[in-house]
Amino acid sequence: MNIKSGNIKGFEQYSQFTSLKEFNTNMEMWMVEHKLEFTKGELVGLKRLVRFAAKNPGVCNAKIGTILKAINQEYQDNGISRSTFKRMIQRAKEMGIITVHETERKNGSQSSNLYVFNRFPKNEPPKQEEMNHQYKTINLSKTNKKR
Repeated sequence: MNIKSGNIKGFEQYSQFTSLKEFNTNMEMWMVEHKLEFTKGELVGLKRLVRFAAKNPGVCNAKIGTILKAINQEYQDNGISRSTFKRMIQRAKEMGIITVHETERKNGSQSSNLYVFNRFPKNEPPKQEEMNHQYKTINLSKTNKKR
């Protein structure tokens, strides 16, 4: 634990995104790929963590208790448990969605974690050749149906 706790603005250098739109696009791609691997409760926790990471795109240092309190308020006291949130964090870490850094207070004790969202690894548009090939295949199949 070498990272000192503090205001979220002090963690800007950890962000991997240049804008909120870029962060949201990457999160959408992560969700398309891995959404079904999370339970409903874990998805609730992940989506709330993503919302907390909007001020500084892709970085959040909110306490677990603060995040759970916000979830409980949104769902009229039918939120998720601390253990569900921790399971979601572990699962997201294993998938590569987030990296977690521990932070420490001035006196050396542990403070809230720093959650850093990672970029989606396949963030490249399809190659033009592949798109043309698929298009030709579609046209050929249409021609064959007419015969």
